Amino acid sequence: MFAVMLTLSLFACASTGNIKRAEMEKLLRASGFKMRVADTAEKLAQLKKLPQHKIIPHEEGDKIVYIYADAENCNCAYAGDEEAYKKYQKLIQAKQIADEDRREAIRQRQQQQDSNSSSFGRDW
Repeated sequence: MFAVMLTLSLFACASTGNIKRAEMEKLLRASGFKMRVADTAEKLAQLKKLPQHKIIPHEEGDKIVYIYADAENCNCAYAGDEEAYKKYQKLIQAKQIADEDRREAIRQRQQQQDSNSSSFGRDW
């Protein structure tokens, strides 16, 4: 099955942006993607031919399988079905919202500290 997944016919590509490798692996596993290790020289060679660090769709019969290849770090590929990919997209969206909320909270805290620290400077 691993070899079949690695012989891709690409028709689209989903970038994973600036997500760190460890975060990406967690998101993929949480979404239902399964890790497949390239445990032979042949599988590793096939893995290295794939676009790295991007989720790419692959037609397998009447189904679509989504694959994320990482030959550089884990010598593996993560594979998931459409349901796993949809769940991944929802998790990414939730992560982006949480990250933005966290950045906004930090900005507000810094603005509050800046306004409080200006009185500190005058008293000294």
